[in-house]
Amino acid sequence: MEVPMESTACIKERLTLTLKSSLLCAVMLIPAVALADSPETDRVEQSTLDAVRIALSDTAAESSSPATSAQQRRISRLSGHIQRKYRVSETNADRIVSAAVRSAERHQLAPELILAVIAVESTFKERAVSRAGARGLMQVLPSAHGRKIREIGGTHRLMEADQNIHVGARILAQYLDLHSGNLRRALLNYNGSLGMRRSSYPEKIMRVYNDLRQATIEG
Repeated sequence: MEVPMESTACIKERLTLTLKSSLLCAVMLIPAVALADSPETDRVEQSTLDAVRIALSDTAAESSSPATSAQQRRISRLSGHIQRKYRVSETNADRIVSAAVRSAERHQLAPELILAVIAVESTFKERAVSRAGARGLMQVLPSAHGRKIREIGGTHRLMEADQNIHVGARILAQYLDLHSGNLRRALLNYNGSLGMRRSSYPEKIMRVYNDLRQATIEG
């Protein structure tokens, strides 16, 4: 019996999401002490982190093709979940998810990861401003990323969902490269807590990420 094309795409999407989530969770389960210098730790950690980076890159490469019905369903489910859990309007949720998907493709990140950062940083408030001056959905700090902000036309554009997510995702992707694919350290760097003795920021991100992934799979 021939399997319908839509079903095949849906199955492929779910397998990809499951693999990606498992790999990301594996990274986040690496305890902070494992970051200590040790040849054996470095080998084990790096092999896991390399696998995560490859999985994210492969997912982004697949997403660059024209949207399939499975991909459209994924976007719809993410938007619906955000509307319900964070009380975001349908229009705003659709716009934010679409921007996250575009930036995920551009910067080789999982869209759920970008959305998880947004959830933790601003709870999807597009005009959020922190006491330190971080702005917008991904709470980009102008004083730390002046060049990137000039490239999009200035600080005021951080209040636009598409531009803010583009800059935030670019920063996160660069931190991933800087830390050789180590997602935990990249997230700590993004949050400004790298080097602090204790920080639950990466775990918060992963809890939201897993919640978003589950919503994507189950609808």
